[in-house]
Amino acid sequence: MSTPQTGPQPEDQRPGGASSDRREGKPRFLQTIKGPLWFSFALALIGGVVATMASSGGTDNPIRFDLGLIAFGVFFMVSLVVVAMLQLAAKDNPEHLSQGSGVHRSSEELHRQAVARRKAEAQRKREEAGPEGPGGTTSS
Repeated sequence: MSTPQTGPQPEDQRPGGASSDRREGKPRFLQTIKGPLWFSFALALIGGVVATMASSGGTDNPIRFDLGLIAFGVFFMVSLVVVAMLQLAAKDNPEHLSQGSGVHRSSEELHRQAVARRKAEAQRKREEAGPEGPGGTTSS
C-alpha cells in the first residue's frame, strides 16, 4: 500500500496552458504593452533620423529637426497602431465564445435544427398521404 506524499506537488501545466516555471500573475513580455512600445519607438527613431537627414537637402543646408520630430511622431503612432492590430488579429478566440443559447447560438446549430425540422415535416406529410399517390389513386 502506498502512502500519500505530503507537501507541494509539482505541476506540469496550468489550466491556461502556461508553464508552471513562470511567476504567478506575471505576463510574458509579448503579452504586455512594453513589446509594441519598444518596437514602435525603435522604428520611429530610425524614421525620424532618416527624415532629419533627408530633409536637410545636403551639407550646405541646416539640419531640419522640426521635420524629424514630426516624422518621429508619425512613425511612432502608425507603427503602434499596426502592431496592435496585428496582435489582435493573431489571437484566437476561446472555444466557449462560439457556443451559447438565444442570440448567441452558432449558425451551425441553427442550420442543423432547420434541417431536422424540415425532415420531420416531410416525414409527417408522407405519413399523412399514406400509400395513395398525390391524385388520390393508388399507383401500380
